[in-house]
Amino acid sequence: MNDTLIFVPVKLENTHIIKRLLDSLETNKYFDNKDYGVVVVDDGCSTSDVKKLCSEYPVTYLRTDGVGKMAALNYALKNTSSKYVAFVDQDNIILSPDWLKTLKSNFTSDKVGYVSGKVKLFNIESDVQTRWEKKGALNKGDRKLILGKDFFNKFRLRGVPVNLCTAGSNHVMPRKVLEKIGFHDERFGPGAFVDGAGGDLDITYKVLRNGFTAIYDPTAVNAHEHPKTFSSLKNKMFSYGISDTAIHLKFLFEFGDIRSFFQIFYRIGQNTLRFMRSFTGSYPLPPNVSFASILGNFAGIVKYFQLRLVSSTLKNNTH
Repeated sequence: MNDTLIFVPVKLENTHIIKRLLDSLETNKYFDNKDYGVVVVDDGCSTSDVKKLCSEYPVTYLRTDGVGKMAALNYALKNTSSKYVAFVDQDNIILSPDWLKTLKSNFTSDKVGYVSGKVKLFNIESDVQTRWEKKGALNKGDRKLILGKDFFNKFRLRGVPVNLCTAGSNHVMPRKVLEKIGFHDERFGPGAFVDGAGGDLDITYKVLRNGFTAIYDPTAVNAHEHPKTFSSLKNKMFSYGISDTAIHLKFLFEFGDIRSFFQIFYRIGQNTLRFMRSFTGSYPLPPNVSFASILGNFAGIVKYFQLRLVSSTLKNNTH
């Protein structure tokens, strides 16, 4: 059994992207380390190209049928075994042979349940990528964060800002912690009923809620290929806007965290301020991209209540 498995969810037709990631793992000797293993879970690509590509590398290939990213990851987790689980996305690139070692060095006690690292821009190919990186993109900064019980409890008129340390495409967890908090919520995330990054935010929230510590270590770096056009970036910001509000509605209604009620207004207000600043040039993204976040915030409210309605209907139909 490998000590640590690296999970890569795949939902694409062009194998160039996943090949680049697998090549970066190979270049940095991850396949040579017997403590590590790589699991590629293909969530219903219509061709067999991904499976064929994976046969050229020492990876475990699993397939699901369009169930969504979080459900695909849960399937892979429940069909493998390891002490630790690491997560990267298909459009990430591993930059160093020490990336995973650095993340794991933070597990100095059983109270540490989640460790994330920095995600930076891979190659600059357009002004759009540069401007999103300037805004922050997926980068959580250069300061190490150790967030525990005091952090989780200190907020009163604002929901817990789990986004400060959440990096869905660059984090490691002990498998036993992931099992204890209930794995990923399959209703949220790419390909699920509620789009966006909600599934990743939910994991960090549950880690803190269950009394574990979450750490952000900026020295554990991997890279990401940012959207190259304003159109694709606008779509991404819309989906992030959805998860910003929808997941806090989950925390409010399903965990009884009243602070998340205030977070809805906080996020909408924050994005509105960014939208206004974009007209003066003091915010790096153009107004239409900033406005997409606000639209996403309102769409997230609608999607969550649609989710509750659908769940209630399905529950009633089973009785």
